[in-house]
Amino acid sequence: MKSRKDRVTPDMAAYIFARDRGCVAAKLDPDHRCHTRFGDPHAATDLAKMTIDHVKEQARMGKRAESDDPRHMVAMCGWGNNEGWASAHRDEERRYLMEVEP
Repeated sequence: MKSRKDRVTPDMAAYIFARDRGCVAAKLDPDHRCHTRFGDPHAATDLAKMTIDHVKEQARMGKRAESDDPRHMVAMCGWGNNEGWASAHRDEERRYLMEVEP
């Protein structure tokens, strides 16, 4: 398996999780219910089950946003991150990031 050069560091992940205090999808969408990427439900505030969603400023085919800039990352449950919620709600995520990372 090839390792990624741009992995999110443990310190950066801790910062994102502390800043967001839970799944951003659940904060932005009252109908969102958090699940792991395998479909197991969990609380929106269960930080141990959160993943990092990279939020691009614009479409970049095949490239994700940088992993060293908190203005391009949010905490999100695995389901929201991997099953399409994040991609369908980029504008809302960007607005959220502008509020929390001015």
